[in-house]
Amino acid sequence: MHNSDKENQTNPPVSVDDAQNDGLSALWQAQPVTTINLSEVKASLSSERTKQRWYMLVDSLAFIPAIYLLVVTWEKFTFVAHAMFVFMLVTALPLLVYQLWLRRVAAFSKDTQTADHLTQLIKQIKNNVKIAVITKHSTWTAVLFGCAFLVERYFYGELTPEKVMKMAIVMTSMSVVMLVWYVWASKRQKRFERQLETLEKMAQQR
Repeated sequence: MHNSDKENQTNPPVSVDDAQNDGLSALWQAQPVTTINLSEVKASLSSERTKQRWYMLVDSLAFIPAIYLLVVTWEKFTFVAHAMFVFMLVTALPLLVYQLWLRRVAAFSKDTQTADHLTQLIKQIKNNVKIAVITKHSTWTAVLFGCAFLVERYFYGELTPEKVMKMAIVMTSMSVVMLVWYVWASKRQKRFERQLETLEKMAQQR
């Protein structure tokens, strides 16, 4: 009896820490690590495929209003501001392409052999961790760019008390939003890391 108890203790059930993990919850709720429900893995990968395709669409479309706003207001800014905007676009575009590349694993996955679904899901969750890191660090860089733009306006722009107040409100609001975004991205990174650890344990027992 004691040996049986010890064996049970060495294989504790894996439970879900985050209620949002709908696709993977069935794998982790009161289920031994050695038991792999491949149908649930397949369903999780299918869900991930849909989400990644939507993320790719949103990421790509997000550039359109930014470029449109830049073109419309181009004549209103100085050469220094133009240089800042171009630098921002030159650095943001490769990051966009890189994120789209990271999302490709699940977005373009196919229903092949069921045993391959776990491997594909692990690859995408690894990439999700990288995407969360990029998102997290993009928040403070956005605030830094906003501060640099305010400095440019201070030295080269025609500032009035009304414009100063308006810019202060915009910068404060932006900082609050970026702080919330940073916390959200940090939590997503940790959640994906937990998912990855669980899935890798499952892969080792396969």
